[in-house]
Amino acid sequence: MTPKLHWLKTIRGQLMLGFGGILLLNLIGAVIIYGTLQHFRHRAQGTIDYTARVRELNLELKSNFLLTRRAEHNLLDNWQLKTLSPEIQNALNSQEKYLKQARQNLSTLQTLQQQNSDIEEELTILQSLFTNYESAFKNTTERIIDNDEGYQLYQQLQTLINQFVNDRTLVRNRTIERLLLKAIAQQQKHFQTGKQGSPTDLRASLEELQTALKNNPTNTPIQKLAQDYATTLDSLLLLEQQVLFNQIVAENINKEIDRILEVISQRSKIQAEQARSELIRTANYSRIALLITLITSLALTLWVSLWLGKKIVEPLTQLTKVSERIAQGSLEETLEFSTSNEFGIVATALNQMLTQLRETLTHLEQRVTERTQALQAKTESLEITLRKLRLSKANYYELINNLQAGVIIYNAEGNIMMANLAGWKLLDICSESLSLSPSLEIGATLIDESGARLPPEKRPCQQVLRTQVPLENYVMGIQRNPSIAPIWTLVNAFPSFDDQNCLTQVVVLLLDITDRKLAEEQLRYRALHDALTGLPNRTLLTERLDHAIQRVKRYPDKLFAVLFIDLDRFKVINDSLGHLVGDQLLIYIADTLKSHVRSCDTVARLGGDEFVILLEDLSSPHEVIQVIERIEEDIKKPVQVMNKTLFTSASIGIAMSSSEYATGEDILRDADNAMYRAKGNNLTSYELFNVEMRQTVQEIFELETSLRQALEEQQFILHYQPIVSTNSLQLLGFEALVRWVHPDKDLISPRKFIPLAEETGLIIPLSEWIFEEACGQMAQWCAHFPIANSLKISVNIAAYHFQSPQFLATIEQTLAKTKLLGKNLKLELTESLLIKNTDRVLSLLPQLQKQGIEISLDDFGTGYSSLNYLKRFPINTLKIDKSFVDGLDYDSNQADVSIIKAIIYIAQSLGMNVVAEGVETDFQRKQLQKLQCEAIQGYLIFPPLTSQEATNFINSQLSVISNQ
Repeated sequence: MTPKLHWLKTIRGQLMLGFGGILLLNLIGAVIIYGTLQHFRHRAQGTIDYTARVRELNLELKSNFLLTRRAEHNLLDNWQLKTLSPEIQNALNSQEKYLKQARQNLSTLQTLQQQNSDIEEELTILQSLFTNYESAFKNTTERIIDNDEGYQLYQQLQTLINQFVNDRTLVRNRTIERLLLKAIAQQQKHFQTGKQGSPTDLRASLEELQTALKNNPTNTPIQKLAQDYATTLDSLLLLEQQVLFNQIVAENINKEIDRILEVISQRSKIQAEQARSELIRTANYSRIALLITLITSLALTLWVSLWLGKKIVEPLTQLTKVSERIAQGSLEETLEFSTSNEFGIVATALNQMLTQLRETLTHLEQRVTERTQALQAKTESLEITLRKLRLSKANYYELINNLQAGVIIYNAEGNIMMANLAGWKLLDICSESLSLSPSLEIGATLIDESGARLPPEKRPCQQVLRTQVPLENYVMGIQRNPSIAPIWTLVNAFPSFDDQNCLTQVVVLLLDITDRKLAEEQLRYRALHDALTGLPNRTLLTERLDHAIQRVKRYPDKLFAVLFIDLDRFKVINDSLGHLVGDQLLIYIADTLKSHVRSCDTVARLGGDEFVILLEDLSSPHEVIQVIERIEEDIKKPVQVMNKTLFTSASIGIAMSSSEYATGEDILRDADNAMYRAKGNNLTSYELFNVEMRQTVQEIFELETSLRQALEEQQFILHYQPIVSTNSLQLLGFEALVRWVHPDKDLISPRKFIPLAEETGLIIPLSEWIFEEACGQMAQWCAHFPIANSLKISVNIAAYHFQSPQFLATIEQTLAKTKLLGKNLKLELTESLLIKNTDRVLSLLPQLQKQGIEISLDDFGTGYSSLNYLKRFPINTLKIDKSFVDGLDYDSNQADVSIIKAIIYIAQSLGMNVVAEGVETDFQRKQLQKLQCEAIQGYLIFPPLTSQEATNFINSQLSVISNQ
């Protein structure tokens, strides 16, 4: 057990004690030197600051007193020149201001003098001089300001002159006149011109004038004026003498002040020099003291180092010698120290360790002998195992090299440790052999699926090293030569860990999927391009439209436009000349469109004869019109396709870029709507989309949605318009007219929703409902009113409903369901319906007539009106359109009359009945009666009636018949 030592006996304690004492002495010396230096420096700096302030006040005092004297001179000059009183007052104010500032400077000097009494006497003298100057000048200035002798003298002289001029006896006296003029001239010389003449001359002239006036006793008033003038003159001359005396006194005071200020300045300068010298001496003494302290510290440090070194080096030397002998194998050495410090403890511990080592060595020698014998037996077994391992490793390398997939093994630092033959070829590894070598390098360039070079951190090995998790199904390209297409591989990388769960290597498997990648690219191309023309299809076009919309949102000045192009009469060409000719025409159109756009633009085919052009990076909409005009010019040219000359044209809808568009489908929809507007416009072949079109489309969409909902909720009702005899007005039947009772918009006209129903295909369920409802109502009337058995209900048949294969079966089922006889039913067809499918019409109409159903040709005269069709089709009734009936008025159009007359004649010749629609006036009825039209309907008779109103109308007809 190691004994405990007293702190002072330890080497550490002795070191800390010795060097701590040295540091303490150095610190005390530094504090004393620093304090002394700071004391002297502050005292010298205070003296310097004091002298600088004294000199500064000296200069200010001298400057202010000089300015006071200048103001004094200005005051006296203005007074002598007899200037206006304000200028004298200004000069006096300036003089008082500067004198006050000089007083303040003197007061500050007196305050500073309390710190240093060297200039006390000079300051007392300055105080006395300033008091004398102020006292002397104050009396003078008061006399100058309060006394107005100059003005009185001038007034008295003027009065004297006027008295002289007015006195005729004195005017004739040339002597008095001369003396008076002489006195005036000398006064002007002395006072007004500013040139100081002799006051004695002025006084002598005045005395001569008084003497001359006294010799003339008759002029007592002028003598009195002359006497007053002389008195005022004496007072003014006395003031001038006093001012002159005060100027002399002030000049002497000024000189004395300058002398005293110079003495003060010299003394301050001497004090400042003394302070600087004292500061320099203090700095020198500080350097000497610091040097002495440094030398003392070094001497003490050297002595302590030698003393401690002796106590440390001798034991260390002995320890070193013993350690060297122990290292040489001599374990018999021992250490003997007389000291009781750490070295004594180390010696005791070392002696104990040597004893233990000798015992352990003896024991180990016995163990080594035993282990050597066992090791010989293990070595023979290990050699056998190594031979088997080499054979297994050779088989492993042969298996790896025969794999079709590339195998690359990296160590934990990311260096290639091994690559099989496939991996070597794929990565173009620069190595002479496939042996394990850390110098293997990849010669090929690795790229991602976009073709960009893979940064080092994105390589499979680096990703696994960073995350330490497997990387699965990672697609990577290998570019061995820029002029050759890359090899595409499917990469799987796996980390390998040791027993301590530390990553030791990464195994990367590379499977060549180039053929599969090319097949995917071909599939993608086919998925995004039209098979016939090779143009982008709707999917790819939508992607590019979305990209263009997003770019416009980021850069609003980047305009683009969408052109929706539909070929006119293409269906006729395709149906008449065959699909092969139609396909060749589409290819020609595609090439034509591509020739008019730039590389940054897109030409796409949506299907059929619909093409779309995306024009990007436009500077103005005018560019779009230029492109359209060039395209129209080329499309309208005749084209030779398979020895046939074809003519075609196109309707084009335009939609310009806008921040309102969210997706490509939105702008494509608007361009489509504009195209349909252009197709219906006979004035131009292209149309620019605007907000009104969008509103119209929105209304149609909302109407279509409401129409579907109306069919489900049965929002439709039927109105019945009576058809009567032209002559007797007897009821012949009704025409069933559908009305839509919208919950928000009341009644909606069929003109709005029937075309939409035909376009959306809803016309068939709507027509079936109309037909069933009308037949059911007619059956009820027939059951309740015997007269109704002779009436007929007319129902309009839509073209889509008529062309339906189930049309005839629907008619038969409805008649059977409602128990209505065929003779009470009349179907109204349009001319266009008859002409579009002649064979079907000729097949169905006879079958309908066999059941007693009559056929009526609606709106006759507004369509084809071919007499050949009238002859071929089994038609029972012709209905004259309202547009012709409107012409039968008081200002009848002869052409309309002739047409109606011709229609009636033709119908009667072919054994048909005639019904005129839209009869609204009695004049029209009478005209039709003259033309032998059999039946009429219109607002003249009754507007369309509800089922209850129609029932009441039948009742009224029964009353009329019973009365007859």
